Amino acid sequence: MKRRYSVIVLSSLSVLLLSACSYTPNKTQIAEDKLAEYNPKHFAHVRHVSYDSEDEDSLIMKAIYYEQQEDFVKSNYYYDKLYQLTGKEEYLFREMGTALYINKKSKNVDKLQAWVKSHPDNLKAKRILLSSYLSEKKYDEAKKLGKSLIAESHSPIDFELASNPYIMTGDYKEAVKLLTEAYNKTFNADILIKITTLLANYIGDVDAAVDRLENHRRLYECNERVCLQLAEIYSKQEKVDELLDIYKELYKATQNEQYAIKLIEGYMYTKETDKAIDFLSTQYQNDELLYELYLSKKDYAKAQMIAQKVYDRGHGARWLAESAMALYEQAKDKNNKQMLSEVVKKFEKALQEGVRDSVYLNYYGYTLIDKDIDVQKGIELIREALADDPKNTYYLDSLAWGYYKSKRCKEAYDEMKKVVDIEGLDEAEINDHWQNIKKCNHK
Repeated sequence: MKRRYSVIVLSSLSVLLLSACSYTPNKTQIAEDKLAEYNPKHFAHVRHVSYDSEDEDSLIMKAIYYEQQEDFVKSNYYYDKLYQLTGKEEYLFREMGTALYINKKSKNVDKLQAWVKSHPDNLKAKRILLSSYLSEKKYDEAKKLGKSLIAESHSPIDFELASNPYIMTGDYKEAVKLLTEAYNKTFNADILIKITTLLANYIGDVDAAVDRLENHRRLYECNERVCLQLAEIYSKQEKVDELLDIYKELYKATQNEQYAIKLIEGYMYTKETDKAIDFLSTQYQNDELLYELYLSKKDYAKAQMIAQKVYDRGHGARWLAESAMALYEQAKDKNNKQMLSEVVKKFEKALQEGVRDSVYLNYYGYTLIDKDIDVQKGIELIREALADDPKNTYYLDSLAWGYYKSKRCKEAYDEMKKVVDIEGLDEAEINDHWQNIKKCNHK
């Protein structure tokens, strides 16, 4: 009954790891990042201010309160009022910083430009002004200021900031050069992602992107974002072995179930079932998947043990039905009375506990019919299965065989002809049933 048994196999491995798409170097290889993000709040920390008047004290409390609430429209309004009232640089910086948050063109840009010119060593002011230039798409001014900034600063964030106008104007090689300076100072994975996105998507040097990602992986293990970017590239290049290695390392690093599933799917794609079973047996416990893998190998004895274990753990009566089917399939002698008695016992208990899936009804019903255990009950179970799926040729075949065993030859012929008209006679079991039923019908 292997033809019938094949229909019960679970479907969790039906979606393969790799698509059939071909690799084209000029296509986007990596999902886009926000390459020019800049968060000015890191550069605008509150400094201690000695309040000159009650009005300033009241305004600063409101400005800070709204900033803490992330209501930057209101905080920007109060910082502007504070700057207009006092002329203090702290409020100028704050007003410009909050304006960036809300994508507002500040009316104080000219004042900040003048302040930077008169205070060329103030890096914080240059950062805010550069970000303002980016917001206003003044990329030439941003490039010029960026050069001045990195000439005085060794901070990686300044090199990253200075790279943004080059990204915006399509000068990706210069952007990579600046971002590489930032990365080499920090080995920050987020900066690396920007670099490799530019290399793969815009410059078209996928190999260079892979080399950098793999080098980071060797030095600092499997950062999730880095390894996912590698996985995306390897998937598009259809480099299966490299892809499986990545998913193995990702699961080890994160214990995230999705990577374990991807790894198992990959093993099934490469037909390395034993590796998948070893992984499930030693590193990732998923009895349902392990059961399916044993079925795929036709190792019904181990499949039966898994199904029984899952049922005993309280995972539902369907697993008792699965155990019954695997028990029957593993038997060398399909007429062994002790085995058949155990199969019936398991199925009966499964039915009592509410199992009514048509697959199980058909399998049990056919077993009762084929082994002459209880033909009439088998017919009733198969009719119930057909009520759920009336055009299923497996079920129609079982019903025809039940009628044949009951000597109802005309009914057997009518049902079996439906099967033959759809399936043909290539399958041995169908052909055997058809020949027997035809003889019965012509007597």
